[in-house]
Amino acid sequence: MEVHHPHHPPKSLKDYFSEFIVIFVALTLGFIVENEREHYIEGLREKELAQSLLKDLAADSIDFKEFQQIRLKERASVNSAIKIIESKGLRPDDPTLYYHFISGVFIWRHPEFRQANLDQIISSGSLRYFKNDTLAKAISDLKMQLKRIEYRQDREKEYFYANIQPWVVNHLNLTHVDAHRNGLSRKKMMEILSKNLSTAPKKPYFLDVQHAHINYKTANMLRGSDWLMNVTETGYYNSYKAKSFQLRKLIKSNFPETN
Repeated sequence: MEVHHPHHPPKSLKDYFSEFIVIFVALTLGFIVENEREHYIEGLREKELAQSLLKDLAADSIDFKEFQQIRLKERASVNSAIKIIESKGLRPDDPTLYYHFISGVFIWRHPEFRQANLDQIISSGSLRYFKNDTLAKAISDLKMQLKRIEYRQDREKEYFYANIQPWVVNHLNLTHVDAHRNGLSRKKMMEILSKNLSTAPKKPYFLDVQHAHINYKTANMLRGSDWLMNVTETGYYNSYKAKSFQLRKLIKSNFPETN
Protein backbone atom coordinates (compact mmCIF):
# COMPACT_ATOMS: atom_id res chain seq x y z
CA MET A 1 0.00 0.00 0.00
CA GLU A 2 1.31 3.32 -0.91
CA VAL A 3 1.31 6.08 1.63
CA HIS A 4 0.70 9.48 0.26
CA HIS A 5 2.14 12.37 2.21
CA PRO A 6 0.44 15.68 1.82
CA HIS A 7 2.40 18.14 -0.15
CA HIS A 8 2.98 21.59 1.39
CA PRO A 9 3.43 24.42 -0.96
CA PRO A 10 6.89 25.92 -0.76
CA LYS A 11 7.22 28.91 1.58
CA SER A 12 7.69 32.23 0.05
CA LEU A 13 10.24 34.80 1.08
CA LYS A 14 7.44 36.71 2.73
CA ASP A 15 6.58 33.69 4.90
CA TYR A 16 10.17 33.33 6.05
CA PHE A 17 10.36 37.02 6.79
CA SER A 18 7.13 36.87 8.83
CA GLU A 19 8.44 33.93 10.88
CA PHE A 20 11.69 35.81 11.45
CA ILE A 21 9.79 38.86 12.66
CA VAL A 22 7.71 36.74 15.06
CA ILE A 23 10.78 35.00 16.51
CA PHE A 24 12.73 38.25 16.71
CA VAL A 25 9.91 40.04 18.50
CA ALA A 26 9.46 37.13 20.92
CA LEU A 27 13.17 37.05 21.76
CA THR A 28 13.35 40.83 22.10
CA LEU A 29 10.33 40.94 24.39
CA GLY A 30 11.79 38.10 26.45
CA PHE A 31 15.07 39.95 26.77
CA ILE A 32 13.29 43.17 27.77
CA VAL A 33 11.16 41.37 30.36
CA GLU A 34 14.19 39.61 31.84
CA ASN A 35 16.17 42.84 31.87
CA GLU A 36 13.34 44.67 33.61
CA ARG A 37 13.06 41.83 36.08
CA GLU A 38 16.77 42.09 36.91
CA HIS A 39 16.48 45.86 37.34
CA TYR A 40 13.49 45.37 39.62
CA ILE A 41 15.33 42.80 41.75
CA GLU A 42 18.43 45.01 41.91
CA GLY A 43 16.25 47.94 42.94
CA LEU A 44 14.74 45.91 45.76
CA ARG A 45 18.18 44.72 46.84
CA GLU A 46 19.51 48.29 46.77
CA LYS A 47 16.65 49.43 48.98
CA GLU A 48 17.10 46.52 51.43
CA LEU A 49 20.83 47.17 51.78
CA ALA A 50 20.25 50.91 52.21
CA GLN A 51 17.67 50.31 54.95
CA SER A 52 19.94 47.86 56.79
CA LEU A 53 22.93 50.18 56.50
CA LEU A 54 20.93 53.17 57.73
CA LYS A 55 19.74 51.16 60.73
CA ASP A 56 23.34 50.26 61.61
CA LEU A 57 24.54 53.84 61.21
CA ALA A 58 21.76 55.19 63.41
CA ALA A 59 22.54 52.67 66.17
CA ASP A 60 26.28 53.37 65.87
CA SER A 61 25.62 57.09 66.18
CA ILE A 62 23.90 56.58 69.55
CA ASP A 63 26.57 54.20 70.86
CA PHE A 64 29.41 56.43 69.62
CA LYS A 65 27.98 59.49 71.33
CA GLU A 66 27.81 57.57 74.61
CA PHE A 67 31.38 56.34 74.13
CA GLN A 68 32.64 59.88 73.56
CA GLN A 69 30.91 61.17 76.67
CA ILE A 70 32.53 58.46 78.79
CA ARG A 71 35.93 58.98 77.21
CA LEU A 72 35.69 62.73 77.81
CA LYS A 73 35.29 62.07 81.54
CA GLU A 74 38.20 59.63 81.50
CA ARG A 75 40.46 62.15 79.76
CA ALA A 76 39.44 64.73 82.37
CA SER A 77 40.75 62.34 85.04
CA VAL A 78 44.00 61.88 83.12
CA ASN A 79 44.53 65.64 83.03
CA SER A 80 43.58 66.00 86.71
CA ALA A 81 46.20 63.36 87.53
CA ILE A 82 48.83 65.32 85.59
CA LYS A 83 48.01 68.51 87.52
CA ILE A 84 48.17 66.77 90.90
CA ILE A 85 51.49 65.07 90.11
CA GLU A 86 53.07 68.31 88.91
CA SER A 87 51.79 70.36 91.84
CA LYS A 88 52.03 67.90 94.75
CA GLY A 89 54.00 64.96 93.45
CA LEU A 90 53.22 61.26 93.67
CA ARG A 91 52.39 60.65 97.31
CA PRO A 92 51.67 57.10 98.52
CA ASP A 93 48.68 58.29 100.59
CA ASP A 94 46.86 60.42 97.99
CA PRO A 95 43.30 59.01 97.54
CA THR A 96 42.26 61.73 95.08
CA LEU A 97 45.11 60.96 92.71
CA TYR A 98 44.34 57.26 93.11
CA TYR A 99 40.73 57.91 92.11
CA HIS A 100 41.84 59.63 88.91
CA PHE A 101 44.19 56.77 88.05
CA ILE A 102 41.41 54.21 88.41
CA SER A 103 38.88 56.47 86.69
CA GLY A 104 40.85 57.50 83.62
CA VAL A 105 44.42 56.22 83.51
CA PHE A 106 44.01 52.53 84.22
CA ILE A 107 41.43 51.99 81.50
CA TRP A 108 41.43 51.97 77.73
CA ARG A 109 38.29 51.69 75.69
CA HIS A 110 37.43 51.96 72.03
CA PRO A 111 34.20 52.05 69.99
CA GLU A 112 32.93 49.02 68.13
CA PHE A 113 31.03 49.71 64.93
CA ARG A 114 28.41 47.56 63.22
CA GLN A 115 30.11 46.66 59.95
CA ALA A 116 28.41 43.43 58.82
CA ASN A 117 26.13 45.10 56.26
CA LEU A 118 28.81 47.58 55.20
CA ASP A 119 31.33 44.76 54.65
CA GLN A 120 28.77 42.76 52.70
CA ILE A 121 28.08 45.69 50.39
CA ILE A 122 31.79 46.24 49.76
CA SER A 123 33.08 42.65 49.56
CA SER A 124 30.19 41.02 47.66
CA GLY A 125 30.11 43.62 44.89
CA SER A 126 26.69 44.84 46.00
CA LEU A 127 27.95 48.39 45.74
CA ARG A 128 27.01 48.21 42.06
CA TYR A 129 23.35 48.16 43.09
CA PHE A 130 23.63 51.77 44.20
CA LYS A 131 23.01 53.80 41.08
CA ASN A 132 23.77 57.15 42.70
CA ASP A 133 27.52 57.67 42.34
CA THR A 134 27.68 60.12 45.26
CA LEU A 135 25.98 57.61 47.53
CA ALA A 136 28.25 54.77 46.41
CA LYS A 137 31.32 56.92 47.03
CA ALA A 138 30.06 57.89 50.49
CA ILE A 139 29.76 54.20 51.38
CA SER A 140 33.33 53.53 50.23
CA ASP A 141 34.62 56.61 52.06
CA LEU A 142 33.02 55.52 55.33
CA LYS A 143 34.56 52.06 55.09
CA MET A 144 37.96 53.61 54.46
CA GLN A 145 37.56 55.90 57.47
CA LEU A 146 36.66 52.95 59.70
CA LYS A 147 39.85 51.25 58.53
CA ARG A 148 41.84 54.34 59.51
CA ILE A 149 40.20 54.28 62.95
CA GLU A 150 41.18 50.63 63.40
CA TYR A 151 44.82 51.44 62.68
CA ARG A 152 44.67 54.42 65.05
CA GLN A 153 43.12 52.36 67.82
CA ASP A 154 45.86 49.79 67.41
CA ARG A 155 48.37 52.56 68.12
CA GLU A 156 46.49 53.63 71.25
CA LYS A 157 46.32 50.03 72.45
CA GLU A 158 50.03 49.53 71.85
CA TYR A 159 50.83 52.64 73.90
CA PHE A 160 48.53 51.54 76.71
CA TYR A 161 50.02 48.06 77.07
CA ALA A 162 53.60 49.21 76.58
CA ASN A 163 53.48 52.15 79.02
CA ILE A 164 50.35 52.47 81.18
CA GLN A 165 49.90 48.80 82.08
CA PRO A 166 53.49 48.26 83.30
CA TRP A 167 53.33 51.48 85.35
CA VAL A 168 50.11 50.34 86.99
CA VAL A 169 51.55 46.94 87.89
CA ASN A 170 54.63 48.53 89.45
CA HIS A 171 53.15 51.53 91.24
CA LEU A 172 49.37 51.29 91.70
CA ASN A 173 48.21 49.39 94.78
CA LEU A 174 45.26 47.40 93.47
CA THR A 175 44.29 46.23 96.94
CA HIS A 176 41.98 49.23 97.13
CA VAL A 177 39.86 47.88 94.28
CA ASP A 178 39.66 44.30 95.50
CA ALA A 179 35.94 44.75 96.10
CA HIS A 180 35.47 45.41 92.39
CA ARG A 181 37.65 42.44 91.50
CA ASN A 182 35.49 40.29 93.75
CA GLY A 183 32.18 41.33 92.23
CA LEU A 184 31.29 44.88 93.28
CA SER A 185 30.17 46.94 90.27
CA ARG A 186 32.61 49.47 88.88
CA LYS A 187 30.06 52.23 89.44
CA LYS A 188 29.80 51.50 93.17
CA MET A 189 33.56 51.09 93.43
CA MET A 190 34.10 54.49 91.87
CA GLU A 191 31.54 56.03 94.23
CA ILE A 192 33.59 54.76 97.18
CA LEU A 193 36.86 56.09 95.77
CA SER A 194 35.34 59.46 94.85
CA LYS A 195 34.63 60.01 98.56
CA ASN A 196 38.32 59.35 99.37
CA LEU A 197 37.30 56.11 101.05
CA SER A 198 38.83 52.68 100.65
CA THR A 199 37.94 49.06 101.26
CA ALA A 200 41.58 48.56 102.33
CA PRO A 201 42.26 51.36 104.85
CA LYS A 202 45.77 52.19 106.11
CA LYS A 203 47.39 50.69 103.03
CA PRO A 204 49.27 52.98 100.61
CA TYR A 205 47.60 53.91 97.34
CA PHE A 206 50.85 54.05 95.40
CA LEU A 207 53.88 51.79 95.66
CA ASP A 208 57.57 52.38 95.11
CA VAL A 209 57.28 56.04 94.10
CA GLN A 210 60.58 57.30 95.51
CA HIS A 211 62.55 56.92 92.29
CA ALA A 212 64.28 59.98 90.85
CA HIS A 213 62.28 61.82 88.22
CA ILE A 214 59.21 59.58 88.73
CA ASN A 215 56.93 62.64 88.91
CA TYR A 216 58.22 64.05 85.64
CA LYS A 217 58.24 60.65 83.88
CA THR A 218 54.74 59.76 85.03
CA ALA A 219 53.26 63.12 84.00
CA ASN A 220 55.03 62.79 80.65
CA MET A 221 53.62 59.28 80.17
CA LEU A 222 50.11 60.57 80.86
CA ARG A 223 50.57 63.49 78.48
CA GLY A 224 51.55 61.06 75.76
CA SER A 225 48.42 59.01 76.37
CA ASP A 226 46.10 62.00 76.34
CA TRP A 227 47.84 63.39 73.26
CA LEU A 228 47.16 60.17 71.37
CA MET A 229 43.50 60.25 72.39
CA ASN A 230 43.18 63.90 71.40
CA VAL A 231 44.58 63.26 67.92
CA THR A 232 42.27 60.26 67.54
CA GLU A 233 39.32 62.44 68.55
CA THR A 234 40.05 65.45 66.35
CA GLY A 235 41.64 63.74 63.37
CA TYR A 236 39.78 60.43 63.15
CA TYR A 237 36.55 60.37 65.15
CA ASN A 238 35.40 63.78 63.93
CA SER A 239 35.98 62.70 60.34
CA TYR A 240 34.02 59.50 60.97
CA LYS A 241 31.07 61.45 62.42
CA ALA A 242 31.01 63.76 59.39
CA LYS A 243 31.14 60.89 56.89
CA SER A 244 28.51 58.89 58.79
CA PHE A 245 26.19 61.88 58.94
CA GLN A 246 26.65 62.56 55.22
CA LEU A 247 25.94 58.93 54.32
CA ARG A 248 22.79 58.83 56.44
CA LYS A 249 21.63 62.04 54.79
CA LEU A 250 22.23 60.61 51.30
CA ILE A 251 20.40 57.37 52.07
CA LYS A 252 17.38 59.27 53.38
CA SER A 253 17.30 61.55 50.34
CA ASN A 254 17.63 58.65 47.86
CA PHE A 255 15.22 56.40 49.74
CA PRO A 256 12.58 58.65 51.36
CA GLU A 257 10.63 55.62 52.55
CA THR A 258 13.48 54.81 54.99
CA ASN A 259 12.77 57.97 57.00
